[in-house]
Amino acid sequence: MSETIQVPTDQFRHLVAIRYHNAASEILRGMRRQKGENDFHFIVSLRSFIEYTRRGIWFLVWALEDELPRDDVALTFAKTGPGLVKMDSMIRDALGLGATSPLTARVQGVGEPYIELLHALTHGNPISVRVLGIGVTKIFDLENLMWRAETDLGMFSILLYRTILGQDTCSIWKNLAPIHNRPADIQANATIAWLELKKVLPGTTLGALLLASDESTKS
Repeated sequence: MSETIQVPTDQFRHLVAIRYHNAASEILRGMRRQKGENDFHFIVSLRSFIEYTRRGIWFLVWALEDELPRDDVALTFAKTGPGLVKMDSMIRDALGLGATSPLTARVQGVGEPYIELLHALTHGNPISVRVLGIGVTKIFDLENLMWRAETDLGMFSILLYRTILGQDTCSIWKNLAPIHNRPADIQANATIAWLELKKVLPGTTLGALLLASDESTKS
């Protein structure tokens, strides 16, 4: 049975985003361990990581009040919010990169859209055995994908921490825009925001949940 946590309505959006952030952190921890050991599992996990980061940011920034789940018992598999490509497009648009998602780009050597190919691999679609036959590392640049995943989680962290601190979302996106593809700067900014947040949330429910996420990302 899941734990019931009571928080004010204005904090519920943060709570939902923290849960997605924690899940994305756990997936990334597994991806770090799998890269070079089980590259197929790394790629399969990537699809879930992308889903959790994008949906978490959507819940944090754009979800309407009636789209935020308020009763865990009432949640179903049928209600997930907008599609993954749409959420990714919204994030890129907020960063000033245009509303076209690179998740739709076709993978060279396979001809399938990137996100659809990842989805097929998780379900054992026939295309998945073709990918295995060619070789996962010949189709996917694992080093670049690891870099991108680390950076994506860093951006999610900055958005989450700064939003909880009360910073205006538009100003956060404005600050992220010039550094979105600079992992060292993203990680440095995430660390600064986290240290600021730790000063104001000791002993609170949100603080405890964030601390759990912080510990997992260090593993």
